Amino acid sequence: MTHSPLVSVAMCTYNGEKYIKEQLDSILGQSYGNLEIIITDDGSRDATVSIIQRYREKDDRIKLYENEQNLGFVKNFEKAIGLCGGEYIALADQDDIWKKDKIKTFVNGIGENVLIYSDAILIDGASNPIGKELIRPTNNLVKGACNKAFLLANCMSGNTLMFKKELVAHILPIPQTISFHDIWIAFVASTYATITFTEEAQTYYRRYDEQVTKAREKDYKNFIDRFNQKKQIRIEDAKVLHRDLETFLTLDLLKDKETIRIIKALSDHYRNYAKITYNKPLAKLLKRYKDEIFAIRKPQKRAKRIFRTAIGLKFHLYTLFVV
Repeated sequence: MTHSPLVSVAMCTYNGEKYIKEQLDSILGQSYGNLEIIITDDGSRDATVSIIQRYREKDDRIKLYENEQNLGFVKNFEKAIGLCGGEYIALADQDDIWKKDKIKTFVNGIGENVLIYSDAILIDGASNPIGKELIRPTNNLVKGACNKAFLLANCMSGNTLMFKKELVAHILPIPQTISFHDIWIAFVASTYATITFTEEAQTYYRRYDEQVTKAREKDYKNFIDRFNQKKQIRIEDAKVLHRDLETFLTLDLLKDKETIRIIKALSDHYRNYAKITYNKPLAKLLKRYKDEIFAIRKPQKRAKRIFRTAIGLKFHLYTLFVV
């Protein structure tokens, strides 16, 4: 008889009454049956908890934990992950929908890798696909021991991944200085071992107006105002990148001296981002490792990839190479 390892699904909830039934139905209806669903509710004030309790009465694979105080998104996921007992742990948002064979596909595909993930199909508030994927075709998915690829960007959403239990010891506790739990998990996993992905997207990711991360109104008075607003946005983004990069340096698993050197150089650049016009040593370093650092970005015109380093103009490292 083939061994079917226990897979823990870690789900965090907060005021999710509108969509949680669809998500629970898609998880409980998985073609892979050996599951436990660990749900940590962060103080919902709507009917979320009562909905979960009704599901739990019918299916004892559901285990509900109600936080005594609000932990926030990242720390709530940390708690949920810590409560998981399965050989594999998959993360779930409260408002998505999973394909029926998602867990089966992940268990069969993870192999010797420590983590597996996929792209996600975007759906609207009415659960209708909007004809786009979360990552592709704009950017690439990456695999292997590829931690450099996560220094400036992330192609891995938390609700699309599953990892082996052994990784928990290295990702917890999730540092309070990290911007999102998924970028931390991605960097740790690809530093610790290798990661992989499935070509077919396995999650329907809900994207609706009130949820869109970092939604910014394009309310420009004139060209100068537009320039100044975009400049300020880049500066704020640089602060986030600086904190994430500094957090990566705290990882005990990080031993490669050249990777550490790159992170320190990038961190120093972003710390002084508002003042720096052109960082020539960093530009040389990025050019040397561009295929690894910019692996997530999908090259469309490799032959025309050039530095955007106009004299006197500040540049953003996301657009260091024209693609």
